[in-house]
Amino acid sequence: MQITTRTVTSPGLASPGPHPGVRPGVGARRRVFACGTWLGKVRRKDVGPPSRRPTTRRKEHRGPVQCVLGSSHGRGSQRPKPWTKNLAFGIWNVTSLGGKEPELVREVERYRLDIVGLASTHSLGSGTQLLERGWTLFSSGVPHGERRRAGVGLLIAPQLSRHVLEFSPVNERVVSLCLRAGDRCLTVVSAYGPNNSVDYPTFLETLRGVLEGAPTGDSIVLLGDFNFHVGKDSDTWSGVIERNGPPDLSSSDVLLLDFCASHSLSITNTMFKHKGAHQYTWYQDTLGRRSMIDFVVVSSDLRPHVLDTRVKRGEELSTDHHLVVSWIRLQRRMPDRLGRPKRIVRVCWERLADPSVRGVFNSHLWESFNQISR
Repeated sequence: MQITTRTVTSPGLASPGPHPGVRPGVGARRRVFACGTWLGKVRRKDVGPPSRRPTTRRKEHRGPVQCVLGSSHGRGSQRPKPWTKNLAFGIWNVTSLGGKEPELVREVERYRLDIVGLASTHSLGSGTQLLERGWTLFSSGVPHGERRRAGVGLLIAPQLSRHVLEFSPVNERVVSLCLRAGDRCLTVVSAYGPNNSVDYPTFLETLRGVLEGAPTGDSIVLLGDFNFHVGKDSDTWSGVIERNGPPDLSSSDVLLLDFCASHSLSITNTMFKHKGAHQYTWYQDTLGRRSMIDFVVVSSDLRPHVLDTRVKRGEELSTDHHLVVSWIRLQRRMPDRLGRPKRIVRVCWERLADPSVRGVFNSHLWESFNQISR
């Protein structure tokens, strides 16, 4: 009977012997393989001393063994990964920004945000303001001389400020800007919806004009306190919301959902499953009320690239709203293939309901059949 021996090393060790510091004879185990069966352990005295030399040296190799990081035998050069960049967006109802600018910059830097939409800033006029450590605030408020109300803004990180292409202050409830991120252009909008249902259609019409006026091909990121509930009826509003939102939807709360559906927008707050503490964006401790009314909304082309959207509860800015953060991964768009562009032709089958059109179609069809050789 032929008996062969194999040396089985302990898991995770690079040499047949144990690592330095282990008792002699512990680590390397020798077992006997006979007739397709593993026999029992060999006595400890039969186990030789542990090896201290590298096991990767070949016979023809001389000199110390060199370890080259990243090398692999039999594997060609790997394809370089496409350009990717993760942008952190935020929406925050600050309940009056006056005098809170240093605290705001400190909080957004603590959470490593890039673009933050601000609502209820109670600012006067519109313009650009340079804050601490290079942060830029683009704000839009009521004209000077009027009572402070609403007010919106966009806070841009220093590394993105130089990529802003256009700034458009619409009114005290809507502000937008266009910026370039890699080879992709983004239209970022900050909005603050009214509390009453009477003014809400006017607010949506203003928002509709901003989205329709965005440059063709731009990706849309809509940050806002919409003061509306969206529920979780994902069957009715497929593509707009998912099942992970709280079920607080009334019969009059479909205006925002219908608006998002008409513009192919998705509410990212409902795309990810989180516990309630990381879903509800507004709270009132005295009455124990809470709701999700602050949203990060993206266009359909950005929906697959949203990594997560959740509430951050550790912020300190004297407001009854929590900060909502959404991480979006931007990738370089693949270039179009060279050659003739594809021509997409849609056949209007519904026109066959007209008798005259149906007769012409049948005549052409019979002529085509008659040309076939039998």
